[in-house]
Order: sequence, then structure tokens, then C-alpha cells
Amino acid sequence: MTFEGVRPVLHLPFADTPEQPIIEDELAGLAERMLDQGVDGLAVPQLASEAWTLTDAERERVIAIAAEVCAERAPLIVGLDGTTAVAVHRARQAAAAGAAGLMVLPPRQATSPDQLVRHYVAVADAADLPVMVQDSPQVTGVRLDVDTLARMREAHPLVLAVKSEIPGAGAKASAIHASGLELVAGWGGLHYLEQLARGAVGCFPGCDLGPAIKAIDLAARAGREDEAQARYRRILPYLSLATASLDLLLLTAKRHLRRSGVFSTEVLRAPARTLDRRESQTVDALLDELSAAGVPGF
Repeated sequence: MTFEGVRPVLHLPFADTPEQPIIEDELAGLAERMLDQGVDGLAVPQLASEAWTLTDAERERVIAIAAEVCAERAPLIVGLDGTTAVAVHRARQAAAAGAAGLMVLPPRQATSPDQLVRHYVAVADAADLPVMVQDSPQVTGVRLDVDTLARMREAHPLVLAVKSEIPGAGAKASAIHASGLELVAGWGGLHYLEQLARGAVGCFPGCDLGPAIKAIDLAARAGREDEAQARYRRILPYLSLATASLDLLLLTAKRHLRRSGVFSTEVLRAPARTLDRRESQTVDALLDELSAAGVPGF
């Protein structure tokens, strides 16, 4: 398996009640909707899934729901984080649940390249599944240089890819590709066409933009550059707003899913902020424009 293609990260619907339980039928419905709209696979739980808010039991249930929808239809990539002991445990659980690969955040506790290399080797050994390193320093505080990433690749044959979530890090993306690792775009798909030009094999956006990014990907890979650019420019105002912060990435996606009838709420797990009145008006206007333009998924 490789990490090629457009594989959206599933957002999680939470009930608007004090306990905020996951609304399981809406999660399954979102997964079905993404596959029906032609994406290449799914990923959960990760940053776009508010994974840090989940109990261990909820993590297992979310993965099980996604795995059931994906079974014999598309690969499921399971996201995980934590110390080496926690990550190894979660990697084994993901393999048992039917994951096709892992997307692994670096542990915040690691202070040296050697520790990072040992961590990823342990995870790959435990699961015996392909591993993608998630490079998201603006969220994790962990900075991964290309030499360390290349060492991970050399240290274990299953460390195959890097998901680059650093807006504007074009030179690093090219260096990742040149190192022999698969380059995968993240952060909502911002600058995806540039990432493709630098060798990206795919993208893991949120579910709001999954179908639209897939259409861009198809056009670009077929050599229809003008169409790909036009499709990308159409989503850029919305994408620019959404990728301004992780909160906005989540809030804009959930507002779209609630407006579309996929989710019945748009709340994030507490404690979390909401869109204020002006932000809500701006997001709604952008969503209306995307819908009127017939952008896939809107």
C-alpha cells in the first residue's frame, strides 16, 4: 500500500448536550458520503477529528465505525499519537481493527532525532503496517528536519511517507520527495497544486473539501492544468479562511456539514470556541458561493 490519492480525515459529530456523545449514525453517514463521492480512502481519528478529546473507548468505536464502512471499498488510515508505549498500543489496536496504514504524530516528549527514529521504528514494528509521519509543528511543537525523516525511512522499510502540514514550506516538501519518502499534502489542501508539482502523491484534507480536492487532483493528474487551477481558485477564498487556524479548520467544516444535513450540530468538544456572528455570516456567504458554483461536495 502507498498513501496515494485523496483521503479525507473524518470529522466527528458531537451531540449538543452537556456530555457531547458522538452521534454514531451521522459519523457512518459522513464516511459513506465521502466514499460515494469518489475519494480514495478515509482517515480517522486525527486533528480534524478532534482526536485529543476522545476517550480510549471512543477512539476504538470511531475506528470500528469507519472500518466497517471502508471494508472492501477503500483503505482506512488510522491516526495516532502519544508516547512510544501509548502509540505502540494504539498501533496494534488499529491493525486488529483492519487499518491499511497509520498516520503518526511525533511525540511531544522527544528531544532528539534518535528518540524520534526509535519511536517510529517501534510503531512500525508493532503494527506491521505502512506508516506516514505527520509533520505538523504548529500543532505539536515538534520540528522534524528532513535528515531525521530520511533516517526514519532508512531505519524501517514501512516508514514510507510524510504528511506535510507546514503552509509555505515548499523547499522542505521538495526535499522530502527527493529523500525517497512519499510526500502527502495536508492542512486542508492549501497549496495542493504546488505540492503536486513538488512530487506529492496525494492529499488528506477535511471532509468539507474532500470531493473538491479530488476533482482538482483528477484534473491535474490528467494534464488538465487550466481546469485544475480554475477549480483550485474557486475554493481558495474558503480554504484561506479555514486554514487560518485549527479551530477555524474544524468550525468551517462542521458548519458546512450541518448546513448540508450530514450533521445535526456543528459544535466542537468542550472547551472550545464557536463562530461569532460576523464569522458565521462570512462562512455562510462563502459556502453559498461554492454551492452556486457547483463545486463538488457543496
